Order: sequence, then structure tokens, then C-alpha cells
Amino acid sequence: MEALKEFVLEKVGERQMEIYRIGGGFYADVYKFDYLKREPLVVKVYKSVGMMKKEIEQIRLLSQYSLYPMPEVLWCHSADDTFKKDVLAMNFLKGENGGNAFYISPSKKAKLAEQVVDNLLAFHNVHNPAGFGAIDDDQYYKTFNEYYRHKSFSILDMARKLKCDGQITNYVLNVMCEAVDKFEEIFNLPITESSLIHGDYNMWNIMIDKKNCNVTAIIDPCGCMWADSEYDLYQLNNANGKHLKLFETYAKKKQLSENCCQKMAFYELFTEIEHYYNSGYPVIQKLIKKQADKLRVFL
Repeated sequence: MEALKEFVLEKVGERQMEIYRIGGGFYADVYKFDYLKREPLVVKVYKSVGMMKKEIEQIRLLSQYSLYPMPEVLWCHSADDTFKKDVLAMNFLKGENGGNAFYISPSKKAKLAEQVVDNLLAFHNVHNPAGFGAIDDDQYYKTFNEYYRHKSFSILDMARKLKCDGQITNYVLNVMCEAVDKFEEIFNLPITESSLIHGDYNMWNIMIDKKNCNVTAIIDPCGCMWADSEYDLYQLNNANGKHLKLFETYAKKKQLSENCCQKMAFYELFTEIEHYYNSGYPVIQKLIKKQADKLRVFL
């Protein structure tokens, strides 16, 4: 903490009043710097090399289409001898973490769900005529199945390594192997448009005015890409998304594919395994088993 304070002081030139850790996850820890004579600063310190560059690209693209503010990149630092981790500085966006919004009236809950879903649809209504893939790819795939089949094989290799390290069980690995074997059955309907996805669109990454139940900001994209729009949907059931009925609200506004639920189960397990592997974060085996159980139903 002291090293970070001194590093930011060198960058900003003004000694902060207070520093608070306000969040963190697989890839970074997040701090708020309060000042006497300037706006607060949010500083993200990355645990993994390369994630900062990806997040900057994702924020800049998604910000063009978001109905609500997203962080503005103020400056960044690539790990070197002066500070040995990647650091991203952003403006502070007001609001409370939306994942804590439980005790609200039904009418306000419905209003909040509408705002959350309308913003997601604003992302999903953006398409890439060139095809499917990561937003920084030089070349895109013509079909989603071609792109995601390749990606799923890569994630399966990650799962095998996690199994060798004792991080996941034979059961989870076997479910993943069977799912990849049945890839064409699970993804049996054509996905005709490549949509812009946030990649981690759940209420933990949505800031709200809790009193009025309004969205105030969207934060922390992870895995933003040109993909099947339904790739984002399993996250709508995370945090307090079920309480807010986000998935049901989305389904009222946009027709879902007939194989949506089986795809969601596939996306959830494979994406979470990818996060554990890339971050080095210890696998929470109970959660991974539940996700494997969901997918197993469709195999």
C-alpha cells in the first residue's frame, strides 16, 4: 500500500488525504484516492501482465455505445523498475455497487432491471460485419461456431492443466470433455450476427443510485469481444440478478434462441475455468461443480 501511495504521488503531484481498497477480483485490486483539491482517483493495480492493455481497449470501445458513463482512462503505467505492476488510473464514478441492491420495492426493482437490460441491449445491438473474435484480432472468423470451437479446445487444455494441479476434479474435466465432443449438438442453431459483448455483465459491475434505483455507471468489462449476444446472459443470474429478474427482463425484450439455456451453461463453465487458469486464482471447487452440474443436464 505504501509503495502504491508513493508511486501515485509521483504521478499526480499532490498528496492524497485517504486511500481505500474498494474492490478487486481475479485480475486486479482497486483503490480510491481522495484528495483535498481535486476529484477522487480510482487506481487499478493488475495481478496479471497484459490485462491492463486489454481492459483499456474494451473500455474505449464499450464507452461509445453505453447508455451510462464508463470509466475514463486518465493515465496508465506498464510494469517496470519504478513500479513492478501494471497500473491504470481512472476517474471516480459515483454510485454504490449494484450487487448489494436487494431490499427495494417491486416497482423500483423492475425499473432498475429495465435500465440494466436496456444498456446490455445497446451493446448487443452493435455488430461487426467482419465476423467474430476478440476486439483486437487482426482477422475475424466468419462463423461463431468456428471461432468458439477453437476457443473451447484451448480452454479444455487449461482445464487439463488445472486437473493435473489438483484444482479441479475428474468429474468437472469429464463434463467439459463430453461437452466439447457434443459441441455441434449444443451449438446446433446458426448464430448469424456478431454482437459486442461486455463479457462480465453482472450487478457487481454496475453502479447504482440506491435510493432512486437508477444505474449510474458501468465498469469492469472482461472478455469483451464480437460474439454470440447470448454469451453475456449467464451473468444476468449472478450476484443479485435473479432477485432483479434480469434474465426474464432481457427475454421479454429480445427473443432468445431455442438452445439458449444449454449455450449459457457451456459459456459459464468454460469462461470461469478460463478465468481461474489465466488469473492463477485458486479454483472454488463447489462453485465449479455446480456449474458443471448445470452443463451436465444438457449432455
